[in-house]
Amino acid sequence: MSRRSVLIDALAATPRDLERLLRPVPEARFLLRPGGEEWCIADVVAHLADIEQRFLVQLQRIVAEANPQIEGLPPHPQQHDLTRPAADLAAEFAVRRTVTLEFLRGLQQADWARPFVSASGHALRFRDRIQLLVGHDSSHLNQIIALREQLERNQ
Repeated sequence: MSRRSVLIDALAATPRDLERLLRPVPEARFLLRPGGEEWCIADVVAHLADIEQRFLVQLQRIVAEANPQIEGLPPHPQQHDLTRPAADLAAEFAVRRTVTLEFLRGLQQADWARPFVSASGHALRFRDRIQLLVGHDSSHLNQIIALREQLERNQ
């Protein structure tokens, strides 16, 4: 199994993992904030859908352009549509992730070594950006686990 396939498999698993984490949470609890300005579970899921689309645009730039400057992707919580059911937000993320996976599976091995310059000025490769996305997924899945635990304690 190649390193590329491991990364793709990890990305492909996230929508299933997200669905599994959301399944036991009652809809009313998706909007509960355990404390202060902390994100609720719905914020996390909306963020995943939002960032997926923006990440794909950057990945496409890295493949299409010669050594592009790629900016960071700060969260945009003001754009989270928290009026939608969590299942809809998760489905939107899953659809967007499918598009990303189709793009990745269509690339040549050489594309994974394409260079870009990070916002901090570091010379990186396409695969580094994919590893960042895998880590981003993991971080937010862990955030949902922590939020669920906090909500259960506060029940």
